Amino acid sequence: MKQLPAFVVCLGLTLVLATGGGCSGGGESSPESAVTALIASARAGDRLGVYQHFGPRTRGRIDEMLAGARKTGGTRMLRPEDLVTVGWVPPQWEAAGTRILRRDENEAEVEVYSATGDRQNIRVVREDRRWKVELPLR
Repeated sequence: MKQLPAFVVCLGLTLVLATGGGCSGGGESSPESAVTALIASARAGDRLGVYQHFGPRTRGRIDEMLAGARKTGGTRMLRPEDLVTVGWVPPQWEAAGTRILRRDENEAEVEVYSATGDRQNIRVVREDRRWKVELPLR
């Protein structure tokens, strides 16, 4: 399976997520809409929007980095979205759609695919009543 970087989220380390189409609207009422909403925010360069689509594990990692930065005595107060950078890497392919590979009550795996057969799997979790994207943190 090919990696498909379209935007880079810089959290002290470089994380590559997904490329693709627009938002299907209606918030994150399904795992697929959570993925497309995140992609739409990234394509628009909306760092806060990208951050707001992250799941609790990904946001927790960002919070850990912020706490570490504060301990080093930095003079600039960073917000979580300040650690999100979008638009650094051009898309290697355009997504043609998404489909659910696996889903239960609180977790799902969404496949983003291109018309030429490229594919990327994205982990999505339910937080309260909304679906959120978890990045593959190292």
